[in-house]
Amino acid sequence: MNRLALLCVGRAGACMGTMVFAGALPVLRQDWQMSAATAGSIQTAFNLSNALALLIAAWLADHYGARRVYLVCTWSGAAALACFACFAHSPQTALVGIVLVGLTQGGAYAPALMLAADLSAPQARGRAMGVMLAAGSFGYLLSVFFALWAARSLGPTAGFAVCAAGVLAGAAVGHVSLRGVARAPARAGSTPAALATGTAKSALGPAALCLLVGYVAHCWELLGHYAWTPSLLVAALASSNLGITTTALLVGVAIHVSGMLSTIAFGALSDRGSRSTVLIVVAGAGAMCSLLLGCSMQWHPAWTVSIAAVASFFILGDSGVLSAAISDTVPADKLGRVMGIRSVLGFGAGAVAPITFGTVFDTSHDWQAAYATLAAGGGIAFLAAACLAHFARRSRRRV
Repeated sequence: MNRLALLCVGRAGACMGTMVFAGALPVLRQDWQMSAATAGSIQTAFNLSNALALLIAAWLADHYGARRVYLVCTWSGAAALACFACFAHSPQTALVGIVLVGLTQGGAYAPALMLAADLSAPQARGRAMGVMLAAGSFGYLLSVFFALWAARSLGPTAGFAVCAAGVLAGAAVGHVSLRGVARAPARAGSTPAALATGTAKSALGPAALCLLVGYVAHCWELLGHYAWTPSLLVAALASSNLGITTTALLVGVAIHVSGMLSTIAFGALSDRGSRSTVLIVVAGAGAMCSLLLGCSMQWHPAWTVSIAAVASFFILGDSGVLSAAISDTVPADKLGRVMGIRSVLGFGAGAVAPITFGTVFDTSHDWQAAYATLAAGGGIAFLAAACLAHFARRSRRRV
């Protein structure tokens, strides 16, 4: 197994803590008597602390190397989730604990993508980042499955503890995979298909701004989807009388397996063609799927599960493409800080999505109205991708 593949295995384990609260939420709302707004506020606190960690870690990665920052964050993330499992027994203690988890685990995101770029050739960067994100999605799947299954079978603490063990194992594998890797080398060149222009651009150019707006809107839709779709699916499947294990597996697979496949597929596709075209198609389809997902509670549960899987395929599908495009666009010595700013803005906006969703749902008691708030993010991402394509065409005409 090569170094990048082994790192992806470790990344999957390290991500098992990211979805632990969202996975257990269907059980926690009943056990802790939480309103949707309260549950959304806890997830928002996690996302905000995640955003802060992303900013700090990305800046540190430019100065001390992505390898060192990644390892510090994964090991400390395992310790933080173990503390969360021990002390989170109410909405109040969970709020404090989830902030600590976000501040530690969140810092591994940008360094992981930087390492993926460093360990791959420029012409394969989209695929490499897609694989890294797919590994994270697999970790999310495990997180949702074990958090929901163990929370229903043994109680929430058991679900948190199982995920903490997974994060610890992921940190150990990541440590082994990065032995001998020095400070991140300079990233040379760009893919011929980058932004459909074939050339790298200034970090402050219009293409970078379009990518920034698109990423912020993408995070709004994605983080809201991750926080609330497990609860939607559990509600839809309640009348089906499925067992705990089957329900947990269906929820995890519907949300994360399709997304895992899409990051690889769309990342590789963007290496061969135009990143902007891929972003237009994926963002537009994701927005439509969010609207359909809100309507699906009126239909058979099989439709709800199927639409959730298709929605995840498109909502997550542009993650690797956006990251590869930023890597193509920004000079190597500025990539860490640009990704940090991008991440804090994206995850900061995305942090508001779960509580916005929950507030709308508390007010309207309507899944369709709540999911419309997420579809708005997909619509903005679509417009940003269209603007990116426009600037790419203007650049070609000048050449």
